[in-house]
Amino acid sequence: MSVSKSIALGDEETACVVDSFEFRVVCVRPEGEEVVVFGREGDGPGEFRRLSLVARVSPGRLGVVDATLNRLTIFDATGDRVSEVALPTMYYPDGIRQATLFGSEVDLAAFSPGDSILTRIYSEVDINTGEVTWTRGNMNGIADTECGGLDKGVPRPQAGYVFWACSRELVFLDDRDADAATVVTSPAYREELPSERDVEAFSEGLTRLGGRMAMPRSATEPYVETFREEPKRWFNVPGALRFDSQDRLWVAITVDRDTYSYFEIWIGNEYAGSVRVRDRAMGFDLFQNTLAVLVERQPGPEGIAARGIDWYDISDLDCRPSGTERGCSLRPRSEGTAAP
Repeated sequence: MSVSKSIALGDEETACVVDSFEFRVVCVRPEGEEVVVFGREGDGPGEFRRLSLVARVSPGRLGVVDATLNRLTIFDATGDRVSEVALPTMYYPDGIRQATLFGSEVDLAAFSPGDSILTRIYSEVDINTGEVTWTRGNMNGIADTECGGLDKGVPRPQAGYVFWACSRELVFLDDRDADAATVVTSPAYREELPSERDVEAFSEGLTRLGGRMAMPRSATEPYVETFREEPKRWFNVPGALRFDSQDRLWVAITVDRDTYSYFEIWIGNEYAGSVRVRDRAMGFDLFQNTLAVLVERQPGPEGIAARGIDWYDISDLDCRPSGTERGCSLRPRSEGTAAP
C-alpha cells in the first residue's frame, strides 16, 4: 500500500519505490529479493515527512525528494546518506537528469480564482549545491495548444524540452529558451471515458487523508460526476514522460489501464509506435536495456489491488517513425515482483 507512483531503476537489476505510509524507500531485484530499505519518519538526516520522488542520479545512486521538508537527499546503493540540499518551497520535482533536478512550481502571483490553466515557473536545480541553474516563467503563450497552456515537462537529451499539454498534445522545444514550439497530437489518440476503476481512483484521491485536495466524500460527488462524463486525459501523469538510453521518448497513456496499459514511443518529434504491458501501470523507469513498470494488479475479493513491479527487456525493441500506427513488442524479463 502506497500513495506514491514513483519508481527508479538504480541499475538494470535493482528497482526502488516509495513506501509512503512507512516513510521509506524499498529496493528489490527482479526475482523479488529485497536488496535494501532505508528511511523513516522524522525531520533529521535520512528521514522523511512526505516522499514525492525517487530518481536515479547515477548507477547505484538515488536521489529522494521530500516535499514537506523541501529537501533532496542522495543515497548510495547500500542506503547510506551521501549528501542533501535544500530545495525551493512548493517545488514540484519531476525527475533527475545527470546532475540536475528538474521540475516546476505554480506561479501564484499569476493565478486568479476561476483560472482553468495554471501558470508554471519551470526550473532546474544543481543536485550538489541546491543552486537554481535555469528558470523560466509563463510559457503558455509559446505553444498553440487547444487549451492555451502546457504542463509538466522533461529535458530532451540534446537540448530543449518536451511537455504534455491539455488532454492529448505534446509540445516540443528545440531550445529551452525558444519563443516558439512544435505542438503534436498523438496520431493514436482516441477518445475514451473513464472506467469505474478510474472513477474510484479519482474519488479516493480527493478524499485521501493528508492529500492537498482532501475533502469529505459527500463534497466530492459533483467533481466525481464531472470526471465520469468527460473523456480521459491521454497522458498517465505524473511521470508520463521518460527518455531511454537511445533517446526515444516513452509516453505513458491512459488507454485501458485495467487488463493492460500502453506506452507511446516517439523518436524526435515523430510518433514511432506503441507497446503494451500487463495490468494497471502507475509509474515506470528505463535504464539501458530494462523497463520497470510499477503496476496495480487486478483487485482481489475485498477490492484491494496489490502492487507489483514488472520487468521488460527492451534491447530488441524496434520502433521507427512511420505514417501509420505500428506496434512494438516487449519481452518480459520476469513475472513481476511485489512492491509496497
